[in-house]
Amino acid sequence: MAAASASPAPVAGAHDPSPADFAIPPVYQPASASPIAFDLTSNDGPDETILISASPATAYRSMNFNHQVPAPVLRLTEGDSVHFRLTNEGQMPHSIDFHAAQTAWSTNYQEVAPGASFSFDWKASYPGVFMYHCGAASVLMHMADGMYGAVIVDPKGGRPTAREYLLVQSEFYGSGGEYAKMLNNPPDFVVFNGQANRYKTTPLAASVGELVRIFIVNAGPNSSSAFHVIGALFSHYEADGYPANAMGMHQTIDVPPGSGALVELTFAEPGSYPFVTHKFSDASKGALGLFKVS
Repeated sequence: MAAASASPAPVAGAHDPSPADFAIPPVYQPASASPIAFDLTSNDGPDETILISASPATAYRSMNFNHQVPAPVLRLTEGDSVHFRLTNEGQMPHSIDFHAAQTAWSTNYQEVAPGASFSFDWKASYPGVFMYHCGAASVLMHMADGMYGAVIVDPKGGRPTAREYLLVQSEFYGSGGEYAKMLNNPPDFVVFNGQANRYKTTPLAASVGELVRIFIVNAGPNSSSAFHVIGALFSHYEADGYPANAMGMHQTIDVPPGSGALVELTFAEPGSYPFVTHKFSDASKGALGLFKVS
């Protein structure tokens, strides 16, 4: 289990971006005979200010789903059907885009007005690691301000037993809502799971010799992730988390914005192992954490 996040320095009106145990994904479940309900609210406004860095303490005016960044994780099994409902509790239009779904944009991905709700069904036909996000205009601003989440679709029958973690890389620009910066400037922070250096002081745990599986989503919106664990090698890698894409040893994997991946590794010795994006200009902005191996 991951250690709970340390309490960051207070910033008036700001709250932690997502639960302390966000890195631990929901567990695998066999395929369901009934549709799986997945409800989200879309939110914006001054009450949605999150703390994107504890040191220095930095607040950000987010837009989000369910009052958290990243949004709640949806874990499915290949063949599952989803009954999805979006309720817009914000002050501007929002929408949804599930990369795991195959459905007409013109039918189901249109903007939902404030105070309204919209539902549709979709089927998870492919196993993989997927992003979902708001697609309302401007898509760039809605995504950069925090409207993204992860969908894990397991293959039928699941995967071998492993300790599992989820890491969502994303970028923050200015203090939120700064569209010109998102278009023209590099990000101020690049983070895993909503906060800079989140797992530096509260590392993710592992044991020598155990199989560790990491689901990775790069929410972007602009930069690729060169994901790497210092002191370890990936024994197994699947681009987009799709089993047919399986490859052997990798030292660093590329995850483009809007894409996902799955890697597996074992640690040979006890100690601390940093995980980063090997684009070190981004790692220095907060995309750095630690595995603590016992």
